[in-house]
Amino acid sequence: MQKAYIIMAHKLPAQLCRLIERLNDNFSYFFIHLDKKADSNAFKCLDKFGEKVVYIERFDSIWGKTGIIKPLLAGFHAIKTSQLPFDRICLLSGQDYPIKSNEAIDHFFQHSNYSVFIDFFAIPNYQKWPGSDRGGLYRVDKYYFGDKWYELFCSRTVNFLASGIPWLRRKIPLGMKPFTGSTWFILDMYFLDYILNFVKNHPEYLEFHKNTFVADELFVHMLIGNATDKKLLNSVENVEKHFIIWESNQVAHPKAITKSDFEAILNTDALFARKFDEKLDDEILNLIDERILQK
Repeated sequence: MQKAYIIMAHKLPAQLCRLIERLNDNFSYFFIHLDKKADSNAFKCLDKFGEKVVYIERFDSIWGKTGIIKPLLAGFHAIKTSQLPFDRICLLSGQDYPIKSNEAIDHFFQHSNYSVFIDFFAIPNYQKWPGSDRGGLYRVDKYYFGDKWYELFCSRTVNFLASGIPWLRRKIPLGMKPFTGSTWFILDMYFLDYILNFVKNHPEYLEFHKNTFVADELFVHMLIGNATDKKLLNSVENVEKHFIIWESNQVAHPKAITKSDFEAILNTDALFARKFDEKLDDEILNLIDERILQK
């Protein structure tokens, strides 16, 4: 099975190389986005993979903004340009790691009734985001310009003005309903084409998400949640194939996985896990290699 991995990285070059080594089954290609702030010379270890590694256009991947959306779309375009018939496209970060062997991953894809795997749900969701978060509606009806002090000041000012000036209020384009979910997903070429065509035909959709808080948790999810394409909808399983530990709904980033989490990894049917940091704990990666991947 031919797979394309779009991998977002900004640090830990040796860990990124280790990730690709584990996934490199001679049928996969790796479309790598190196954050514009990263030193590309530190990632020379990737040269050993030759044509299997494709570098995509670099962006400043600022968390909370469209920093992942732009390289994601660049990765989609690079996959299309390659003209290779990929069966699955997997979005990973450089701090992800497989927790199933390549053979097990292929077996899952080949025998599943679905070809798109993504966690998504409608907002507002008051159980997840109660109180002043208004079920998460602030993500789509409030402006977000960034987390620097002057950007936060601008956000508060514009949002305050918008509360009294109707034409200034944020409106979701095309009458779409809001959906959100996990950033990390797996899709097929049909859905990739659907996304690229939608963005091409509706540039206002990408424009809207320039001021959306954590846009990468809404961009693709809203396309699925509002889709009417039967072929697409029949291909989707609403499930996340990443093992991630969130310590609460209030934290912005997941817990770093350590060796104490290994038993939990053994008991999940997820294909990948995040996030790992070899400088914090590389024993967990060694355990996965030895007991799961048999490396």
